Amino acid sequence: MNTLEIIGWIATTFVISSFLINDMIRLRAVNLVGALCWLIYGILATAPSIIFLNVVIVCIQAYKLWGLVKRKKN
Repeated sequence: MNTLEIIGWIATTFVISSFLINDMIRLRAVNLVGALCWLIYGILATAPSIIFLNVVIVCIQAYKLWGLVKRKKN
């Protein structure tokens, strides 16, 4: 198994496990890590569709996570 495949499996594990989490902050954080791993995978594989999708997902998850954390502090 090469490095690219390992990154892909790590990303898959994070994304799948995020669907098993009920706490919204943890769910978004775990999914964010998975999307970052997929983004790295896409960059290393030179796959524009995977890069684009995961840039969008990372931005959405980061924005939503920031809002949840900010709301929780108040």
